[in-house]
Amino acid sequence: MSETAHRYYRPSSAAPISGIITMFTVGSLAAAVLAVIYGLLAYFNPFVYFTIIATAIFGAGVGMAIQYGTRIGRVRNRKVVIGVSFVIAAVAVYLCWVAYISLVIQMNADAEDKAAIGLVVTNPVAVTAFIQFFAENPLWEMRGSKPSASGLYTIWALEALIIGGIALLTGMGDCIPFCEACNRWTVPEELAAKVPLESAADFSQALEEEQYSKLLGLRSGTVNPLDCVHLTAYACPLCEETDHLTAVRKTITTNDKGEEETKERRVFENMIVPHSVVQGLATLPAETPAEEVVLSSEETAPPKADADVEEPPAV
Repeated sequence: MSETAHRYYRPSSAAPISGIITMFTVGSLAAAVLAVIYGLLAYFNPFVYFTIIATAIFGAGVGMAIQYGTRIGRVRNRKVVIGVSFVIAAVAVYLCWVAYISLVIQMNADAEDKAAIGLVVTNPVAVTAFIQFFAENPLWEMRGSKPSASGLYTIWALEALIIGGIALLTGMGDCIPFCEACNRWTVPEELAAKVPLESAADFSQALEEEQYSKLLGLRSGTVNPLDCVHLTAYACPLCEETDHLTAVRKTITTNDKGEEETKERRVFENMIVPHSVVQGLATLPAETPAEEVVLSSEETAPPKADADVEEPPAV
């Protein structure tokens, strides 16, 4: 373990049973609603590329619900979050098939078969049988020819991987510090103060070594607004015991279409800092004013000797 590891936030790995239930409930409800919409798009949409985009959006929606359930359930154990996310992703894929099969029966079957929709779609064996039937009897064509069974199974497997992968990545989210004393998440606030790129390593080292008096001096360089380090503070809204700082390098460039693109790279994440340091950084402007540079410099001009002081002209 690194000698400075204690300077960074580490989750407590707490996972309340009520929080896990909340995660599963919120994620499953969102998956059910989104699965109906996705099933409609998969059945009526004639454009394959649009379906691919819808698949990614569906996975992201389920992931956002998982992340929301994690927050309100106060689950801090990352392994538990991953495990529950896998289960919810599997439920989401199954519900997609349930919605799609229900729609196919509704649009193509007679009245007697429609009455059995509820029984069929809640039976995993029946759902599996329908998937095999659709593979052997494709319902759509591409460029005048129907896909093979192996091709369809490959497409469906990729579809499930996209939904599950995006749901998992989105559901994990950022590692937000949790205040164990107050039993609540910290609140992020992006600070106006920026750090010059050339001072980023020294700024990080000063924080790790708790040499906070050096921080002002490290801001005295020229800040390039298109390529500099942005600071985000995480503080507990109820106490002053849980404060953390994250630094991200943001580089803004212009592409061939004249549009701005932003690339981000973390310099450090969730470093533990005193509340007074966060308050001090929060009061600083984005640009370093001249007087701050003078005050933070260790070299000051020597005072003039008495003989060097000019006398005022006689009246």
